[in-house]
Formats: sequence, C-alpha cells, structure tokens
Amino acid sequence: MRFALPVVCLAALLAAGSRSVFAGPALDDDKSKRPSSTEEPPASATPDVTEVEYGVGVRLRSVFVPKPILELFVTRAAGGAQNYGIGVDLSRRRGTTELQLGFEYEHINVGQGVWINSGDNVAMGDEADYVLGPDSTSGSGKQFGWFTVEFSFLNHAEITPWMSFRYGAGLGLGIFIGELDHYNIICAAGATNAAPEPGCVAPRFGGTGMYTEGQATLVKYDLPPVFPVVNAIVGLQFKPMDKMTINLEGGIRTMPFFGVSSSVFF
Repeated sequence: MRFALPVVCLAALLAAGSRSVFAGPALDDDKSKRPSSTEEPPASATPDVTEVEYGVGVRLRSVFVPKPILELFVTRAAGGAQNYGIGVDLSRRRGTTELQLGFEYEHINVGQGVWINSGDNVAMGDEADYVLGPDSTSGSGKQFGWFTVEFSFLNHAEITPWMSFRYGAGLGLGIFIGELDHYNIICAAGATNAAPEPGCVAPRFGGTGMYTEGQATLVKYDLPPVFPVVNAIVGLQFKPMDKMTINLEGGIRTMPFFGVSSSVFF
C-alpha cells in the first residue's frame, strides 16, 4: 500500500492531462473568425464629390415693357419699350447649381410720339413731350442703350437626363449709354390727353404743336448714370451633350424678358 498514494497521484495527473488535451481545441479562439492580416476592412461610404466645371457662353434676349404697364406711371405713353440685347456669360457649375457672371449690351427703344407726364392735362396748357424713337436718332451717335453687369445664382431640377427646369435670381448694375431725346411741346387748341394728335405733335413730324423753346431744340432727359438690374429667371435647360447647354428662359431683368442662351463647359 506504500505505492498506493504515488499511483493515485499519477492517475490524477494523467486524467487531468487527458482532459486538457481533449478540451484544448474547444477552449482555443476560433481562428477562422479572426480577421486576416491581409484582409481589407469594409469600405466606408465616401461622399459623392461632384467635379467643378467652368463655362463660357452667349445670350440673346428681348426685353420689353407693354404700353399699359408704362401708363401706370405716366398719363399717356406713345408706345411700349422694347429692345434686343446680346451678351456673354461666364459660369461655374457644380452638380445642379450654377453661378453666372453676365455682361450684356442693349439698345433701349421707346415708342416715338406724344408722352404726357402723370398729373398733367394738355387741354389746360400743360406741356407734352414728343419723344424721339431710335429711327429718328440713328446716325446721330446718341442712340440710347445700356451696358449691364450682373451676378446670378441658378439651380436646376432634373426632368430627364437631357432636360431640367432652370430657375434663379441675381443682381447687377446697368450703365446708360447715349441719350433719350424729346421736344417740349405746347399743344394746339383742341388737344386733350385722350386725343393729343396732331395738336401735341412736333412740327418736324407734321404736327400742329409749338416748340416751347420757340425752335426745334432737342432736350435730353436727365437720367442717372447707372441703374440697378434685378434678375428673376425661369426656364428650361437642354443638354445635347454633357459639356454643352442650351437654355430657353424668361422672367424679369428690371423689365420683363425672354431669350435663349448657350454655354460650353470645360
């Protein structure tokens, strides 16, 4: 029995060793679940960075004010104001937004004829203005117009991949060029605000009115040298190709307008 204790101890050690051998793999970490040192981590979502593009373009516009609108400010207008303009656009485009610096020149054509200031009554002896239109001032070097510079912000809502709804607004300045001339006329007897012709028409144009100055002296209107330009634009943009746009647009450019423009982007 003296060997009983050593034998029991040896048996216990062998049993413990056998348990550790068989249990070892179960207690070990599952290496298949560990990330490999060469395995790439999952890609995180990256922001969609849209490329910035710069463009240059041209515009053609018609700006107009109907006669009834003008007669909200004067007693009588000889006609509406209308002009055509041509300009250049410098643009910065990113995604659906566009920043635009525009330059434009326009002749400003007003209706030639008798204009009566607000509150005046020619039947009571008030003077009328016989305003000259572009046909009567052409060749004199004084034809009236303006040069404008404006900055506009535009956005586009895509309708199809090649067509978008275009809208935006902007501000700028217009610099007047040339003169807007008229004759001061004392109207003949019988002329009224409702029927000023021919009594308020300048004799140069076959009327029976009299020049206030006693002779045919052209008087230019005292206009400010600059005038604010306010833009509000809506329209459609077409993309015949990715780097080219064609715009049909209208809105307010101090006066109502409609026109077409096109740009090429780089």
